[in-house]
Amino acid sequence: MNRLLHVLIVSFSLISLPGCGFALRGNDVISSQFDAIQLHLQQPNSEFSRLLRRSLVVSNVNFELINSAVSNPGIPLLAVGVEQIVSRPVTVNPRARAAQYEMRVAVAIAFSQGEQVFIEPQTLFVERTYFEDIENIAGNREEIEIITAEMRRELVNQLMRRLEASGS
Repeated sequence: MNRLLHVLIVSFSLISLPGCGFALRGNDVISSQFDAIQLHLQQPNSEFSRLLRRSLVVSNVNFELINSAVSNPGIPLLAVGVEQIVSRPVTVNPRARAAQYEMRVAVAIAFSQGEQVFIEPQTLFVERTYFEDIENIAGNREEIEIITAEMRRELVNQLMRRLEASGS
């Protein structure tokens, strides 16, 4: 009887979970009404731009890179500004050296088609805090590079979710 009750509870949970709107996040695929967009990138060769282009390809969104904000009014334009990375000390150790840093990666975006604005000009950002080990400078550099790469991926995912929301 106890086992039957356990099976019923688990079955009910599995059946009702999708009904409440729960969905796993994890892939970059968006289901958008935009099958083609124009992409104006301030830094077209940056790592962030490369990740964004890859996410658009995975999402089956055709894009055309353009060099200026003047574009074809029949196709939506996604304008992406310069990626900004700012790091500042948050705490200090007993030797009066920074022990903990806060890093912020930000990018300005806007998404429109002619006079219709889907996403108002805004700045997306991701913040993280990390500790610096003064005994392991080489390891700190690697950790910063890993954290920055993760933050860029998170920022691209944030942008892709904004695009998806603007299309519905």
